[in-house]
Amino acid sequence: MLEDRPILETPDTQHKILILDDEPAIAEPFETALQELGHDVRSTTDGKEAVKLIDLFAPDLLVTDINLPEIDILDLIAELRRSRPRLRIIAISGNSHLLRLAAQHGADHVLPKPFRVGELNALVEKLLGR
Repeated sequence: MLEDRPILETPDTQHKILILDDEPAIAEPFETALQELGHDVRSTTDGKEAVKLIDLFAPDLLVTDINLPEIDILDLIAELRRSRPRLRIIAISGNSHLLRLAAQHGADHVLPKPFRVGELNALVEKLLGR
């Protein structure tokens, strides 16, 4: 029998993480690895859906690719810095220029692609204070 609670509710002991990347093959292994560390992780390939999830899911951390077709991630990072100052943001990209811009717009950390699962895990733990 299903529990009578909202789908996006999580225990207080977990951190909530949202992964936004337009390539599922990139997002899925990171989602799995972060779940194995005990985090409540959601992922999406759609920037507009990510904006909705930020409001509904209220993540502690956003891991986002910078280069997405349907949304300007740099503008989103700047807006999130103003509206959700406690939200940690990791920007990922294979483009070093975009990574510099993400840092200037307020990303807490930038991570150049390609990177290993262990690198992301360590950075997430550092930013979330575990």
